Amino acid sequence: MKPLLLILTMLPAAAMAQLRWQPSSAAHNEGLPEGARVYQTTDSVSGRPFRAFYLEIDPRAKDLRLSVEAIPGKRYTPVQYDSILGPTALAIMNTTFFSFKDNSNLNIVVKKGKVFAVNPQPAADASPKRYVTRGAFGINRKGEPDIAWVYNVGKKKTPYAYNAPVTGAEPTRHSPAGAHRWKVREAVGGGPVLVQNGQPFITNEPEGMGKSIAALHPRSAVGYRADGTILLMVIEGRNKGVAEGANFEEMAKIFTDLRCVEALNLDGGGSSALYVNDENTIKPSDPAGQRPVPAVLVLHKK
Repeated sequence: MKPLLLILTMLPAAAMAQLRWQPSSAAHNEGLPEGARVYQTTDSVSGRPFRAFYLEIDPRAKDLRLSVEAIPGKRYTPVQYDSILGPTALAIMNTTFFSFKDNSNLNIVVKKGKVFAVNPQPAADASPKRYVTRGAFGINRKGEPDIAWVYNVGKKKTPYAYNAPVTGAEPTRHSPAGAHRWKVREAVGGGPVLVQNGQPFITNEPEGMGKSIAALHPRSAVGYRADGTILLMVIEGRNKGVAEGANFEEMAKIFTDLRCVEALNLDGGGSSALYVNDENTIKPSDPAGQRPVPAVLVLHKK
């Protein structure tokens, strides 16, 4: 979101050195088109063992396409999505929070311009109703990325974006000021927003996601630079002595150090996975390995 923000909370960056990143193993990078590269770091964070990867996608690479894959009422592991999608799929990363009960996405999903799932809305019988906007990452028809606080408006659940997180009255097409239709071809939600205007800006409370920003977990997140370069990032966690995860402040600093102007947290924990070139990057924290998820971001070769 580029307009001016209502500054709700500006958190200081975590006291940690800038991480050193290097190209990941040949297994991840060999054979990838020139516009896609995987980087990794094993530098410690705040004195803890740490391990993370990101996939960098060059906006000038005309032979690459980032899209959303979701199948109604189904959850699949990244390996299974890779098998379903075939040889054009180069990389797959988990995205939304979801219900284990019915496999539904609990955040917005837009696929080929069609709203597939919506951001959280209060139950019909809730009293009082609490309306919130939730962070989402989208790509328009020109391939340009954006991160915004989004609410689905009206009977058609049309996505609208707002200049700051909204709490209180139900967001509409016209209010709060600055509301505008979010015209995206592909989109997935998560939360909270981590970075805005190139600075840490963590909005977990306004997004209705609790007060804690210090918890350490495996993480998945997405950010982008001013030139449109997209970074898909996963952080390994719950692997004692090897990789203990990250908190929101640390994630925000990592993205700003990587020159991202906006960044968004996605579902983490056992869901976190970035599968590239038929190889895992991080070690999944679930004992069974990759967790089935209902929506993923997929990097395709055209």
